[in-house]
Amino acid sequence: MKFSLALLLCVLPAVVYSWNRNCITKPVGFGYKTTGGAGGKTVKPKSISELTNYLKSNQKLIIDLTKTFDYTNSEGWVTSTGCFFKKCGSGFQESLAHAGTCNGRPPTKVKYSKAGTTDLIVGSNKSIISSNGKGQIKGKGLRIKNAKNVIIRDITISDINPEVIWAGDALAFDNVENVWVHRVTFARIGRQFLVSYQKTNKGITVSSCFFDGTTRNAAYCDGNHYWVMLFWGTHDEITLVNNRFYKTAGRTPHGGGWSKSLNYIHFIGNSMEVNNHAGMEPYNGAKILSEGNKWSAFRNPINVSVKGGSVAMVNNAQDQSACKKYFGGNCLVNKYDAKSKSKKWFDVAVLNAFSRLDKKAINSARAAAAACK
Repeated sequence: MKFSLALLLCVLPAVVYSWNRNCITKPVGFGYKTTGGAGGKTVKPKSISELTNYLKSNQKLIIDLTKTFDYTNSEGWVTSTGCFFKKCGSGFQESLAHAGTCNGRPPTKVKYSKAGTTDLIVGSNKSIISSNGKGQIKGKGLRIKNAKNVIIRDITISDINPEVIWAGDALAFDNVENVWVHRVTFARIGRQFLVSYQKTNKGITVSSCFFDGTTRNAAYCDGNHYWVMLFWGTHDEITLVNNRFYKTAGRTPHGGGWSKSLNYIHFIGNSMEVNNHAGMEPYNGAKILSEGNKWSAFRNPINVSVKGGSVAMVNNAQDQSACKKYFGGNCLVNKYDAKSKSKKWFDVAVLNAFSRLDKKAINSARAAAAACK
């Protein structure tokens, strides 16, 4: 009796890989130099206005969030012309009419929280923490803008117009240097969890974060969030290490895609769980080094229809050992369960490009990912 590969993949159970959120205790990767607000005054905001002012101040601060700061109703609600992104029964997303998204799509009136459409500006030398584990920002995202040396850790950013595309991102990098985002939970965001703007964004590490794509409103109407990460700066250096991505549908990550994009993305040691569509989207300008990741029930780790970028997927011992010439040690091999199948894409030019960057950053992320196994 013969079975098709598709049928076999349907009946085989997904492997559940372990994820240790506590194995990284200091910044590694491109953001290893980040110190945040260390040495500054510790403040505990009591209201959203206090929090807003602390975030954008010129002071060196440790901002301790001890409760939920809900911006959802703070600026009222707006109804404007938009469209159904994909009308497919319940569970769909609507979109604002922006950047051609609504071209050719069924029009509708879209209601959304105005607060979500603008970000909280974060200035230099800040640590945003939660000493009691209850710190949460709802209804509005953060934008680190023209700033250096920022730590965001142990908080939740959530519920920013989850029904509406173009109505808010969770965290934006906009001309930044030295940022560490650690043990942050992202959930129920209308558009991107992470985005880098079309400027220089260097020295960024995102580690041990939980990107929870579970949603009632999804681009494909399947409960899985599509708009995960969009990196298209003019020179991005970003480490994504030991994060958990759950129930996503694309852009894990999207890199590049315009004429001046240059995006070095070290994607290492992440847990990739449940995706019926596709993951990485390497457009022109993107250079993605993918190693030591664990893919479970993840149909296509790379979107095979995307062209222009470069990827080094470390999928076997030969790929692994090729790294030694460039970094002085082997890369880590990606793992796949029976429901996950990766396109072979190992571009040595990616290794060569990364070898010209800060090798301490690259090797420290690799050591951390290996220790987190």
